[in-house]
Amino acid sequence: MRLDPAQRLATRAERPLPLSPKEFAVLELLLRAQGAVVSAEELLERVWDEHADPFSTAVKTTVSRLRAKLGEPPVIETVAQAGYRV
Repeated sequence: MRLDPAQRLATRAERPLPLSPKEFAVLELLLRAQGAVVSAEELLERVWDEHADPFSTAVKTTVSRLRAKLGEPPVIETVAQAGYRV
């Protein structure tokens, strides 16, 4: 997987990934964490604006769509009661 933040491009296995701005930002944040767990709260705080509802399913929905676009084998792992990591 490759991510080019300057050009806002993501590829996996040499194929471009059609990511929305939020999906790209979530993937970028997870990759920058270098395997560390990133909580849903941190994703919401850093990717969405300050008016985002902390009880919404925005993070879960975005991660789900991102997983579908990334394909197999899975890249994003859910860590129970903690968050997500690559």
